[in-house]
Amino acid sequence: MRISLIFFILLFYNNISFAENKIVYLDVQFVIDNSELGKFYKKKIKKIKDKNKTELKKDETIIKKKENDIKNQKNILSKEEINNRVKDLNELLKKYQIKISNNNKIILEEKKKYSSKILKTLNPIVASYVNKNNITLVIDKKNVLIGVKSLDITDKIIQILNAQTKEQNLLNEN
Repeated sequence: MRISLIFFILLFYNNISFAENKIVYLDVQFVIDNSELGKFYKKKIKKIKDKNKTELKKDETIIKKKENDIKNQKNILSKEEINNRVKDLNELLKKYQIKISNNNKIILEEKKKYSSKILKTLNPIVASYVNKNNITLVIDKKNVLIGVKSLDITDKIIQILNAQTKEQNLLNEN
C-alpha cells in the first residue's frame, strides 16, 4: 500500500524540471528608435517631412493671400464675383487638405518600410543571440509588467545591431 502511494505521488507530481528555462525580454521599439540604423531612417523621414512642410507653407500663404483679398474686396466686388472667388478658394482648400493627407500617407508608408527593414536585420541577430546564450524565450518588453533588469537584453542587441550595421555598411543606402 505504501509503495503504491509513493508510486502514484511520483507519477502525478513529477513537475520537477531539471533544465534551466532562460527567459529574457527585449524592447523592440527602443531598438528601432535608438539604434544607428533607426536614427538613420528617422533622419530620412525627417527630410521628407521638412520638404513636405515647405511645400505646404507655400500653398498656405497662397490660400491666406486669396482669403485676405476676398475680405478686402468684399464691398467692391459683385456677389457673383465674390462667390466665384470663394468657390476657387474652397477648391484650393480641398487640394491643400488632399495634399496633407497624401503627405501623411507617404510618411506612414516610409515609417513602415524602414521599420520592416530594421526588423529584417534585427531578427537574425536576435535568433543568433538566443542560440548562443541558450535562451528559451524572448518576450517583447511592452508585454512585461515587472522584470529584473538583468533579463533585459535590449542594450546588448543594440550593440550587436550597431556593429553589424557598420560591418555591412547599411547606413549608405540611397
